[in-house]
Amino acid sequence: PINRHIRSWVFTPHTKVPSNIRDAIRTASEEDVSKRVVPDPNLWPLPYAYYAIGEGTDCPSSHFRNMRLVFNLAFCGSVAGNRFWLDCKNESKKFKTCNDWIKSNPKELEEAYWKVRGVYVYEREWEKAWL
Repeated sequence: PINRHIRSWVFTPHTKVPSNIRDAIRTASEEDVSKRVVPDPNLWPLPYAYYAIGEGTDCPSSHFRNMRLVFNLAFCGSVAGNRFWLDCKNESKKFKTCNDWIKSNPKELEEAYWKVRGVYVYEREWEKAWL
């Protein structure tokens, strides 16, 4: 990537989505390209994640080709597991860790799913030729 970084944002609740993104989504299918609103991350709040890449980092930009988005239901990962006591108040009274709770009642998680309103990926038009 040209800017030597990848950024990602999470907006919850969805009412917190910046107007620039809402306008870009609303106008994305306009046939007249001049009526489309271009997403501008400079108008958005601080990103949820920032990954420095390229020269001067331990992460070469050549690693970022043919990428995929993956939704991972890691109930007790490094993020989710560290928040167990906060997000699962009732369960954390009975179980010391997230993993203990998962092991105690696997039926509880037989039907786990995401409710996603939308996922939008933006890339520069001229950069597509590099892939």
